[in-house]
Amino acid sequence: MGAVSWTDGSVVVAGAGAAGIACALGLARAGAEVILIEPRERVGGTVVHALIHTLGGLLDGASQPLNPGLPVELEERLVAADPDTRRRRIGRTWTLGVQPQVYAAVVAGWLTEYPQIRVWCRSRVTALSLDAVGGLTGLVAQGPAGRRDLEPAAVVDATGSAEVVRLADPRLVEPGAAVSGLVARLSGVAPDALRFPRGVALLRKLRQSVIDGALPPACAGVWLDQGVRSDEAYLKLAVPAGDYDPAVMAAAVAALTALLGREDGFERAGLAAVGELGIRDGGAATGEYRLSADDVRAGRGFDDGLCRADWPIEYWHPEQGVQLEYLEAGRAYQIPRRALKVAGVGRLWVAGKCLSADPLARASARVVGTCWAMGAGLAQVLTTAEATP
Repeated sequence: MGAVSWTDGSVVVAGAGAAGIACALGLARAGAEVILIEPRERVGGTVVHALIHTLGGLLDGASQPLNPGLPVELEERLVAADPDTRRRRIGRTWTLGVQPQVYAAVVAGWLTEYPQIRVWCRSRVTALSLDAVGGLTGLVAQGPAGRRDLEPAAVVDATGSAEVVRLADPRLVEPGAAVSGLVARLSGVAPDALRFPRGVALLRKLRQSVIDGALPPACAGVWLDQGVRSDEAYLKLAVPAGDYDPAVMAAAVAALTALLGREDGFERAGLAAVGELGIRDGGAATGEYRLSADDVRAGRGFDDGLCRADWPIEYWHPEQGVQLEYLEAGRAYQIPRRALKVAGVGRLWVAGKCLSADPLARASARVVGTCWAMGAGLAQVLTTAEATP
């Protein structure tokens, strides 16, 4: 098939997280009409709702932008919105430290600059129509305005869990098994409370408290991190897939906050916010190509590469905890277009965490910066003569 004909209807992008927002912006800049569908009250995805304050995948190991265009503009807008937004080295990687609420305001405002993007919050795609050869011919969206029947030119599943692909055929989705995360933000923390080596010693003390029974088992594997502001700290708890109990995790956060309140630098600290459960791996679509861990390790390029990525393979194993495998210094791989095209279903694409990839490859490609680059790259594909809807 040839290029997408925009006279066929709007492009529907399901999921207003990093990949979905980038895709919608890229499409709008190319002149497309876009319907951005988001089940939550507001846009922003995992960064906003799960309180992610360090954005990985935007920068390479030398602290330079990995991909041009929208990912670079994202950093520029975030820095302009808040002087505390800055590049931060973590281990061998460079991240962008940002307040989740600043990110929320920036991306929401950015979308309003394009009247051809219609944002439908508290809405989701609930059904697809396919023709006899597997081509997507229509969909149903449900939201506050009721049922809407659409005949889009193309559909992009950027839900992070391949929610739309499952409607086409559940067999096209490989389940995810990586551990999820729950993040809480503390305010009122002394500026040097987590400065090395104090932060390391405190982390060890917290983990020993779990072993001794002073903290509940849900606090096992707790992480502490400095915030974007000097008076902040972030608590991060691991939650096995399918094992999330809100009451249990709320009690764990409360116990951690109380124990920390007895430590130097945390006497005035209080719980400022608790995020939603952050799903690291909600499943992968079956694409025309399955990105592999070997592709990632080799820094493989592709003829149909859309963007570059070099985040380490950061796999949160259900039993063994986080397993971190860095790429060779200076090495980056590409995300191929075929890994975003759903196999056997015409006009249906994915972008972001649910790309077609094996679990270890997803553990590298799932980060925010790579998802922004994927969404922007897919928008270019869908607006060129080489597109294959």
